[in-house]
Amino acid sequence: MWVFKPTNALEERSPIRVHWNFTLADGGRFTDDRFASLLESSRQLIALIRSRSLSTGLAQRASTAAGNFKLLRELLRWMDRAGFTHFADLDATALLQFHRAIAERCGHGRAGLSPTTVQQYLRLFTYLYRFRDQLGDALRIDPFPGRTHGEVAGVYGAEIRHWPYTPDGIAVALVQGAIDLVTNNASCILRARRVYAEAMAGAAQRGCSAIGCTCAAKRALQQAGIEASGDAQSIHTVAELAQAIDMLYAACFVVISYLVGPRASEILHLEAGCVQHRRDGRADDAIPVIVGAIFKRQAEYTGKPHEWVAPPPAVQAISVLEALSAVHRAQSGRPQLWLRRGQWSGATEWQDPCPDTLGIPSTWRMSLLLRRLARWLDLPQHNGKPWQLSTHQGRKTFVRFAALRDGSALLALAQHLGHHERAVTDHSYVGTDYRLTREIESEILEQSALAWEHMLAAPGLGGRAGAEIMAKRPRFRGARLKQDVKSYARLLVESGLVLGVCDWGFCVYREESSACLGNAIGPNPARREPSTCARCANFAVSSQHRPYWAEQVRRHEVLLDEPALPLQTLRIARERMDEARALIRVIDESEGRSKHGQRIDR
Repeated sequence: MWVFKPTNALEERSPIRVHWNFTLADGGRFTDDRFASLLESSRQLIALIRSRSLSTGLAQRASTAAGNFKLLRELLRWMDRAGFTHFADLDATALLQFHRAIAERCGHGRAGLSPTTVQQYLRLFTYLYRFRDQLGDALRIDPFPGRTHGEVAGVYGAEIRHWPYTPDGIAVALVQGAIDLVTNNASCILRARRVYAEAMAGAAQRGCSAIGCTCAAKRALQQAGIEASGDAQSIHTVAELAQAIDMLYAACFVVISYLVGPRASEILHLEAGCVQHRRDGRADDAIPVIVGAIFKRQAEYTGKPHEWVAPPPAVQAISVLEALSAVHRAQSGRPQLWLRRGQWSGATEWQDPCPDTLGIPSTWRMSLLLRRLARWLDLPQHNGKPWQLSTHQGRKTFVRFAALRDGSALLALAQHLGHHERAVTDHSYVGTDYRLTREIESEILEQSALAWEHMLAAPGLGGRAGAEIMAKRPRFRGARLKQDVKSYARLLVESGLVLGVCDWGFCVYREESSACLGNAIGPNPARREPSTCARCANFAVSSQHRPYWAEQVRRHEVLLDEPALPLQTLRIARERMDEARALIRVIDESEGRSKHGQRIDR
């Protein structure tokens, strides 16, 4: 068994292990004497993978080496069944046979493995050929002459399945709920925890049993009468306290992840005092930043130092984490903000001292905690099903929100996210991050295709462009209606009819009729706003945008009830309200009835 040296604090509690004595098809073990030569070559290969990446040449994380070991284990089992005893014996025919055998294996919910999974297996052959001079036993032929292992596996950029972002409707409710919990209820939860710890300590000094101590803590919480604000639950029992503390931790993670954008490992490694201020010579106020480290593709245990600009809610979340972790930091002598005990169950963790070993939770545990927070906040469903949150979605959602609204600042966004590895630099040009740009362009195309699907199937559309689409769009009928609509939408996107998608409508962009004075690249972001779009010949609106315009009517009605406002402001507010009402009327009339609430008339 190999035990890898931890590459960061997350791996200290459960170091990565590799077992070389795995079983083979005939019941033997790979550590048997007959495999001694192949075993030594395999160990050398995993050691090289651990110390050198194909793309960057830098050391890789222990988990990456362990993942490659699992792939290598399947190759070795196949070699044993096929009668190969050395890597050097593998020729072009053998590589093709292994490729077919792997591709035909059953995947999750599909007949065969996905091309991206097959690519991971084929990458082993690239390692075996690239490191042939360092390995005593390696491939003697180029496994993919003139091609890459990705091309051979059939992986294309448009087909790569990326980590998902959180849909807007869910993300807004999640971030709002998390901010409310951090800003309005953190003090109540911290006070309840202090009451619990003092009551438990006092009961223990009186010689009470464990059950007696818990009963004393419950009585103390009830007598304290701690009431949470808003929709948060009150804290009257020990179980409610444990639940509230866990939800507060999850809320802090959400606020930092969705509003700042670090990776989960970067958030979980933050330390007390990480919020600092940097003064810009052109600004009067200092800019708050979160000081931490990036661990992706970094050989050093401490990672590469990095700073993220932090909005006020994120700064508040860090303050809450510092208060939450103060006792654990004092007990362990460690500076990390996310120190928790191994088992997250019950409130005994918050006794002073904590009766268990403290460490940083894994990303898997954080994912479970986020899903508990989603149920606790009662987040809306997505397509009729609960949305499964994960630790990486905050970063993806942050990037998507920022980049889709201002494509001119991709360099600053790439610097903020820490895209400074050699692999990214090698793909960069003229001051922009190529990979980030490519991912954003892919997201824009996907967004456009979904919007076209909606407009091709919507019963009615408003706006000048909406009327034009209603008059010219094909009529789809039959059992294949949904598939035909999807195919036609993809055809429109591939032909160059890319849409601008925003909260208030769709922009079927044409430069010659652009009210925002856009150019050949797209709309002008400085002049693109609801009122300008509403008067534009490129604008289309459907029933999904009705809530936005109804909210505009409500807001402007409130403004018109303010007698102290200047006459010019009141005139503008009435114009905006009339625009919103006109669009709502068009939506309602085009569908024959209102599907999103009571109709608003003049």
